[in-house]
Amino acid sequence: MRWYLDDYVSLDRDQQARFDERLTVLLEWHRREELPAYVVLLDDAQTILDNGVPLNDTRAMADRIEEAAIRFQDPFLELLLSTGQDLRPEQKEAFVAVLTAKQQEFEEDRLTRSDQEYRDDLASRFDKQLSRYLGSLTAEQTNRIEEGVAEMTRLDRFWLEDRRVWIADLSAILLAADPDWPDQVRALIAGRDEALLPAYREGIDHNGEVILQLSRDVLILRTDKQDRKLRGRLQALRDDLAALSEPSEPAPSPQ
Repeated sequence: MRWYLDDYVSLDRDQQARFDERLTVLLEWHRREELPAYVVLLDDAQTILDNGVPLNDTRAMADRIEEAAIRFQDPFLELLLSTGQDLRPEQKEAFVAVLTAKQQEFEEDRLTRSDQEYRDDLASRFDKQLSRYLGSLTAEQTNRIEEGVAEMTRLDRFWLEDRRVWIADLSAILLAADPDWPDQVRALIAGRDEALLPAYREGIDHNGEVILQLSRDVLILRTDKQDRKLRGRLQALRDDLAALSEPSEPAPSPQ
């Protein structure tokens, strides 16, 4: 997380020390409150595999994963806001400049792709992620990914447009530096989903269902060798998380 922050703003020694203290509290909360839930998720994932990857169970698992990500958002936002309160005006200006430059890079890189290049990139990403847990995919699995990708709505233009507007609004809040700017940022983020264009929201929902179905189908098509690899990876991850979640000295919840 520190290296990610370093891509956007340079902290001095005191700022870095305060950030590290807050990050430690966040990670301890996550270890204590969230990792045990991840262990349960992974146990349930093995059960889903045992039962033939039922669609309803797969959808419920996807919902639980999304809920876990949502639970992390608020404490992570508070870490960023508290760090932002430490920044000097020139650091905020530099942060805004980096956000703007990265947006320009994203647009130049992604919007120049043809529709076929866009879908080829998606297919490659699915192949890479699924291969991490299954090993090399079969021709049938690869074909299923290509079929699914062909059904997906192209969202990069919507995403970049939404991101451009969000960066402009966030930049205005940071540079104005009103006393209540953290509350303004919270409100901006809280209203972001509602501000999405209807076509973007529909595309997100549509693609989510396509991804669920194609991922499930690839799992159903797994070979015995892939099944052993998948279960081994899930079990190893489960055991690592269980070990990390073992009780230690209590720490305060992140503010």
